Amino acid sequence: MTTIILLKVLHYVSLFLAGGLGVANVMLFKNHQIAGMPPAPPVQKTMMTLARLGLIAIVILWITGIPLTYKVYGSFDLGWPFHLKLLGATSLLGAVAFLNLHLTKQSRDGNPPNPKVIKMIPPMARVSLVVVFIGVAVLTTS
Repeated sequence: MTTIILLKVLHYVSLFLAGGLGVANVMLFKNHQIAGMPPAPPVQKTMMTLARLGLIAIVILWITGIPLTYKVYGSFDLGWPFHLKLLGATSLLGAVAFLNLHLTKQSRDGNPPNPKVIKMIPPMARVSLVVVFIGVAVLTTS
């Protein structure tokens, strides 16, 4: 029981951390976009740090979620809502990993983030989260 509680606490903290970091990064980008200027190098560094921490939080979600599933339910055979949740979580992980790779490359080359890439990630993340939430809502209701 202690293991399950510890895994749940880490899972929930990572969930909140990933969400907050994602919102902060979008706000930074939007404010610079509205001002019509690329982020200054310290802001770019901050955005990259936020993206990396968000990726770490999502990886911790996976690292804690897999053993939680086995300890609480005994298997991954929980039906389509659970698989829908996993699909959303996988696409979210992919989007955040891609963002991290993009920010790292742009920073290494001394360029600001590509506005098209930065504009594309938040909607992808939001759709992924909606898919996760639908899966969780159906899974925990039925």
